[in-house]
Amino acid sequence: MKIHCNAGISSTSLVGNLPGYGGMWFHPEGIANILSLSRVNENYRVTFDSKNGNKFVVHKTDGST
Repeated sequence: MKIHCNAGISSTSLVGNLPGYGGMWFHPEGIANILSLSRVNENYRVTFDSKNGNKFVVHKTDGST
């Protein structure tokens, strides 16, 4: 996978398994690993909070976020 970002181009061949999400590309030296909103939304409710940090909030089945 080639990743194009503000720091240039990076690549990885690593795939991880995130519990509750499944397989995802992983870059161990990256500052963030980005999840697909549409894939997260398949299993969890997702809201956007524009007043408290401009963030997406994932509502898990156990009531936690």
